[in-house]
Amino acid sequence: MKLKGVNCLPDAIAALRAGDIAVFENLYDLFEPRLFAFAMHLLGHKEEAEEIVQEVFLKVWEGRSQLNPEQNFGGYLFSIAKNIAYNRARHRAYEVAFAQYFKVTGTGAGCFTEETIAYRDLERLLQETYATLPPVRRQVFVLSRLEGKSNGEIAQLLSTSTSNIENHLHKALKAIREKLRISNAL
Repeated sequence: MKLKGVNCLPDAIAALRAGDIAVFENLYDLFEPRLFAFAMHLLGHKEEAEEIVQEVFLKVWEGRSQLNPEQNFGGYLFSIAKNIAYNRARHRAYEVAFAQYFKVTGTGAGCFTEETIAYRDLERLLQETYATLPPVRRQVFVLSRLEGKSNGEIAQLLSTSTSNIENHLHKALKAIREKLRISNAL
């Protein structure tokens, strides 16, 4: 694979890590058609597929310093696109479920119930808790639980072993459970 001014994909990734915008544009031109087709296959909506492609490349640009030149870059892009598409589908399912709930219970969507307040309190407590985790543990937790990445993907992204990622997740979840137990006791 030959990119303008770059001999191979690992060289292109190394240049991208250094912030070479021309290489980024070349990689976009190279992978955009296949990513778009993949996103269309998953979602069936042109606008959403275009948004996913843009979001994938935004994530690549923002995380360029973490890219591994030896990693399968195409696989990495498709993995990001798949996660974004699944997160959007999950979000849509939640919206439909909440709309159905409000319809069945006769509760207005704008009405703040005790459950909504409790949910927001829990969400705030969780955010405060994982903000106190050590930086790497917090990063692993966010990538796993909030971004939906697999342990293998996180290990590859952070250049470490899957067992190390599992250890970080175990300790993060233990700390969160302990914090929730303490908060419940209060």
